[in-house]
Amino acid sequence: MNSRLISLDFFRGLTIAAMIVVNDPGSWSYVYPPLRHADWHGVTPT
Repeated sequence: MNSRLISLDFFRGLTIAAMIVVNDPGSWSYVYPPLRHADWHGVTPT
């Protein structure tokens, strides 16, 4: 019996893709500021 939620699988995949983009953007000089990691006492979407 397959009772997986496709929307939840999609959300998990999107989350993993976002983590990869944040941790390896290709060039650190062209990173969109909200995608940078927060300083020690800060909050960003990442």
